[in-house]
Amino acid sequence: MEPLVMIKGVFFKAFKWSCLFICLISLSVILTIGFTPLYHFFVYQDNLGKSVGLSNKQLMYEYYHLLAFLNFPWVDQLKLSLEMSYNGLSHFQDVKRLFLLNHLLFIATLPVSIVFLLKMKREKKLWHMIRPFKAGMALFFVVAAVMVLQFNTFFVAFHRLLFRNNNWLFDPKLDPIINALPDTFFMACFGAFFLLVELFLTVGIWGGYRSLRRKI
Repeated sequence: MEPLVMIKGVFFKAFKWSCLFICLISLSVILTIGFTPLYHFFVYQDNLGKSVGLSNKQLMYEYYHLLAFLNFPWVDQLKLSLEMSYNGLSHFQDVKRLFLLNHLLFIATLPVSIVFLLKMKREKKLWHMIRPFKAGMALFFVVAAVMVLQFNTFFVAFHRLLFRNNNWLFDPKLDPIINALPDTFFMACFGAFFLLVELFLTVGIWGGYRSLRRKI
């Protein structure tokens, strides 16, 4: 029975650590998506409303409608004043499914993560986070560096990984909304996401070292 117990123990340990990392990553995605001041900055900095024949204020309303459609399961239709092709609408449906999946992952992994962290804190084992969180920081730093140095390649690879079609290749004539979503905005979103992940991992490492000092 001992090998079976050991295998079970390893499985549950890996499960709890996986939940914790997924929780932090999905939370970073949610916070990045919800940080509308970032888009607001680009709208007024680059006067993006003009590129689609709207005022900047009107474009921000369009963006809020888009976010509502992408984030809320009960909003089942995307109604924008801008023209959209069938492929464009289909792509946003695909994005909506990914957003909702991310929300579900966060909801599912949050309780496990909280219980796991509280248990480590109660047993004064938060220092166990130091090594895996350092490894996570290194991995995300490498991915972020690739993103900054080769953003176009990274952006294309990202879409090919997540989407099974080419609907994300918008034609500005059919889907003018793409003119209001510049590459610089997406790059800033990815940057914000990586910064949040690194911040959460840094806080975990700090908490781990603090726990270790108390243990000593």
